[in-house]
Amino acid sequence: MGAPGSVCFFDIDGTLAYRDERHLNGEPTDRVRRALEAYAAAGGTCVLCTGRPLSLVTPGVASLPFAGHVTMDGAHVEVGGRVVRDVTMPPDLVRAALTEMERLGISAIFEGAEGNVSLDRGENWFPQVPSPTTARGVMEIEPGLRFSKAVFHDHELPKYLSSDLLRERFVLFRLGDGMNELTVKGIDKGTGLLAYVGAMAEPPTCTYAFGDSENDLPMLEAADVGVAMGNAQPHVIERVRELGGYVTKGVLEDGVASALEHFELI
Repeated sequence: MGAPGSVCFFDIDGTLAYRDERHLNGEPTDRVRRALEAYAAAGGTCVLCTGRPLSLVTPGVASLPFAGHVTMDGAHVEVGGRVVRDVTMPPDLVRAALTEMERLGISAIFEGAEGNVSLDRGENWFPQVPSPTTARGVMEIEPGLRFSKAVFHDHELPKYLSSDLLRERFVLFRLGDGMNELTVKGIDKGTGLLAYVGAMAEPPTCTYAFGDSENDLPMLEAADVGVAMGNAQPHVIERVRELGGYVTKGVLEDGVASALEHFELI
């Protein structure tokens, strides 16, 4: 089909760049960068589709030729610099979650388009992010509680699972790299992808989605063609194969570049 008129949605961690528990901020390789630049030059549209807020995207990734962004698991969508979707979790639910996490001793970072705040119950996530130790402290910093997702480490999962409130009111994505994400129904990368496509001046000829983790599944299912990385979680690979998609090489083997070559997009 070729690149002109097509749109590719790219996850970051485990897709464009390597990440594990000790390397949380990988950068794309030169081959991957050249591949995205070649795709854009050939008439394709590159879109970042990540669980991260844009403020936590590394400079090396942000400098790739993206025409738009789907961030915070689809909660915030920008097309050519124009915001077309900006949704948050209900503030009352966020307030209840913060109180419950404080009670259980769960450290988590709450992320939103307007700012990020960590509830620090013993783990300071990012030095540059405000890290109060109580739920009240988070509320004082962001009184509107306009957060779209929360992230916590794997070792906190038993605490999370012990809470009826957290289990029943949130959608959990287990990322497979030591991290877990919480959103609510309606906030996912699939709804973000569809919002992006719906806001385009012209409908794309074909949409491709590249991902590796559980939070990528809605995006992989919403695209015309889902591309699973070779390092993807086994159930993600299985689902992409069920959909008739493609499994490329792993992130350490420049799987994004290999897939763009496979589909003759570059």
